Amino acid sequence: MPAGLPYFAWIEPTEDAFGPEHMRWDESVFSFDLKQSEGDPASLTVVVRRPRNEEGRRIGLLGPDRKIWAWFALDCGPGLFRFRGRLVGVPTSILEELVTLEFVARPFDVVEQKEALAETLRVLPYYDEAVIEPARRDDPEVVLEGYTKIWHYDRESHIITVSDEIVGEDGTLGFDGESVDGKVLYDGLGLTLTTGPLSRVDVAAEYTWTQLARGDLDLTGYLAKQMGGSGRTIISYTFTADDWVKTGTALGDGWVAKEASADPVYDTSPKTRSSSSELIVIWGGDEGKTTVKRSETETYLSPVPPGTIPVGGGTSKYEDKVTYSIDGEGRSYPSSFNASWEQTHLMAVAHHTKASLIAGYDAQRPCTERISFSMYADVQSILTDPEDGEALRLTDIKSVNLSEPLSGITGTEIPIGDARRRSYIATTRGLQSFEHLLALARTTLMKRARVVEIKVTPKLSRMPEITLRKNVLVVEPRIGEALGKIVGYSISLDGSDGRINCSVSIGCAIGRGGSVVGVDGEPTYCSIEYAGADYQQFVGRTVLFDGDNTTVGYEPPIAAPNDDGINFLSALTAKDVIDQPLVVDNPPGAQAAMLAGMAIGGGFGVVDQEFISELTSHFNNTLRAMPTRWTFKLKSMTREFSSDYSVNVTTLQIPLGYDLEAV
Repeated sequence: MPAGLPYFAWIEPTEDAFGPEHMRWDESVFSFDLKQSEGDPASLTVVVRRPRNEEGRRIGLLGPDRKIWAWFALDCGPGLFRFRGRLVGVPTSILEELVTLEFVARPFDVVEQKEALAETLRVLPYYDEAVIEPARRDDPEVVLEGYTKIWHYDRESHIITVSDEIVGEDGTLGFDGESVDGKVLYDGLGLTLTTGPLSRVDVAAEYTWTQLARGDLDLTGYLAKQMGGSGRTIISYTFTADDWVKTGTALGDGWVAKEASADPVYDTSPKTRSSSSELIVIWGGDEGKTTVKRSETETYLSPVPPGTIPVGGGTSKYEDKVTYSIDGEGRSYPSSFNASWEQTHLMAVAHHTKASLIAGYDAQRPCTERISFSMYADVQSILTDPEDGEALRLTDIKSVNLSEPLSGITGTEIPIGDARRRSYIATTRGLQSFEHLLALARTTLMKRARVVEIKVTPKLSRMPEITLRKNVLVVEPRIGEALGKIVGYSISLDGSDGRINCSVSIGCAIGRGGSVVGVDGEPTYCSIEYAGADYQQFVGRTVLFDGDNTTVGYEPPIAAPNDDGINFLSALTAKDVIDQPLVVDNPPGAQAAMLAGMAIGGGFGVVDQEFISELTSHFNNTLRAMPTRWTFKLKSMTREFSSDYSVNVTTLQIPLGYDLEAV
């Protein structure tokens, strides 16, 4: 068969493998145009002579029993250029002798295929559900945002794959101009600049979570020590056990007294004891006698608490009365004697309180980490220096709540792992989220660096090799050397002149083809030999993105949360949670000094009760005016925190597909 002969066979949908039986002519093809562009299925427009029956009558093309699938093949000499598609366009010029049919190599199950393929691509760091809204997570198109890939539709099998937009996966075809098949037609060569390269991408993202933690902390020792006591004992001249905090009392934002108790060490309630006696004095006979009766009532403290300060004492009341009688001889004698007095001893009691306080916390602290970096592309200039040219900002990137279960396509996880964490970005999962940002920026710059499109007209014999998953190397004196990914092709026949026209377009990146080298950096804790690289943080380290990818690297951020320092992952102490240290107003020592200065000392003689009352009121009023107060503040368990990280990223090295600077 001569090269350039087209075959056309109507088929059943199940006939998905081309065989010798399909090398037939079910329709008389007058002309055709078969083409495919990157990201789209191949399409065929074919002009056929209107079919007729044996009697020469026209046969309809829209009948219910007509087949709509067809194999099309073009004999290119060494091989066939094949296409399988289904009729999608209503035949035009239906009343004319020539009828136009439109076919597309688009599978019926395109949605199912994309979803199945997308499932395999939903992997970190290229796809990160933490920054994708739930409504978009099942959209296959969203998956490709982190890849420099595009959908590829096979024109024969209709299997959908993805193909890199910079470097094709299925090898490189050479058009070097030396061999017969390696030549391209002189008039078919073209070079255009599709757009300007992007010089820089600025990325800003926010990762949020709620720091969650519950627990309790014994503050007894800290408070007792700061309050001037020893152990769990608090000493004061004004503070008693009744003044201690009660269980259930709020202690601050997110804090409550989980367990609180206070008991006096010494019983300071007054005790009373009484005694009485009787003495009969005889004065020379039974008639001369005197009866002396004595009774005493005492109010006292026992024991007297250490530190109690004597203020003074004395007789506050004294009365006596002697009654005389006459005996038979006319003599006078004291028949009775009555005396009463009151003594008052004042003291300032030192109250010793044995107290305990266990504070419970329920932390719900909104945390945000803002990550920013700029990625520069090492691209050639077109009209201006790319560094001064266009830049793109990716700023509308915000995560879901990282401490809540993330139910998405990749399963259920809590991104931050442990909601007690102070930082996310420095964790293993956080670094994957950061690398997702790198993937977004890298994809944007890579795609925009493919600005040169070269169109060549190859020999017909090379067309069976052409797919959108391959690269083409063109060597031609007018353009020099160009290497690019095939972004489109077409093959057509004009029935009016019988000429077959072939065209292949390639997209070339205008990078400089460099690479990035990883750097170990300096450990911040100790030698790597001692702790191992997995338990270290490094300064000046450069990690290659995606491990073996040498186009870009970054310095992993070191956790530096801008918070109050509480680490819920470790055992907390009072020092960890005290926001404002305990301050003592009028400590017991100051009270004792004041009381000692006011003390009168030993007895103050016989005074009236009014003086005692005034003295007591004076001391009490003085103590009320300078009560001992202990104030401190616990760190808030509901406070918001935000931390900013600016990450160092290397210049993105872009492949050299075409050297504009050498033209």
